[in-house]
Amino acid sequence: MSKDESARRNNGNGSNNHLKTINNSAIWPLIGGIAVIGFSVLLLALRAIVPSLIIMLAGIFLIIYWMYITRAKNQKNRSKYDRKCICAICKHSESSVCIKQKCICCSIAKGDKIIGHTNNPLQ
Repeated sequence: MSKDESARRNNGNGSNNHLKTINNSAIWPLIGGIAVIGFSVLLLALRAIVPSLIIMLAGIFLIIYWMYITRAKNQKNRSKYDRKCICAICKHSESSVCIKQKCICCSIAKGDKIIGHTNNPLQ
């Protein structure tokens, strides 16, 4: 296998990963909102003021809904353990290390399970 063939294979895999992330996002409210606003601008040009304003509001609500979906999805994907640990006792750099090692000084436990991490030295 030559270098060119391996470079083509690597580029193909990278583009597939990029397409997977695009497909996972909900883009239809944004596209629909832009299309609806475009249609309402066309109605404004035809001097249908009241219906075009109502349709424009629907398009604005679709875009706001898209913003809400993306923000909620980003908050869900963020891990609660991806913070830095500033504990003076264990001195780990990542909170995920504290959770794996079950540090009693900065881990939050419920029963026998570790459910989170805190950087508050008073807990």
